[in-house]
Amino acid sequence: MVSGLNYLTYDELGITAVVIAAALAFIVLAWNAIKAIHDWREIAKKPTDERIEDHEQRIAKLEECCDEAHGKLKADWDFQQDEKEFNLIMLEAVGQLMKHALDGNDTDGLKAADEKIDKYLREKSQR
Repeated sequence: MVSGLNYLTYDELGITAVVIAAALAFIVLAWNAIKAIHDWREIAKKPTDERIEDHEQRIAKLEECCDEAHGKLKADWDFQQDEKEFNLIMLEAVGQLMKHALDGNDTDGLKAADEKIDKYLREKSQR
């Protein structure tokens, strides 16, 4: 079939119209995709007040938790150091008892160990 136009046939006009429609659809689709990506990036870049407030609350909770954990760890460390000191004094006292049991003469060492234990206990009771 021949159309009224001498240089295009009916089949060529249909194909041309389909190609133009597809090109326009592609342009609209690409424009919408670019716009969606741009809008998403703008939302991601600009934090909202709600998100900032939520982050500040979460950070405050984490800081509170860290302070509490730090306090507990410090208390444990102090307790371990006290126990270490007391264990050394007790080992020294046991050593003095063993010396006294072996020769029966070293009462001065026993008195010194007893004084160290008394001093340690007095210091601990004052804290």
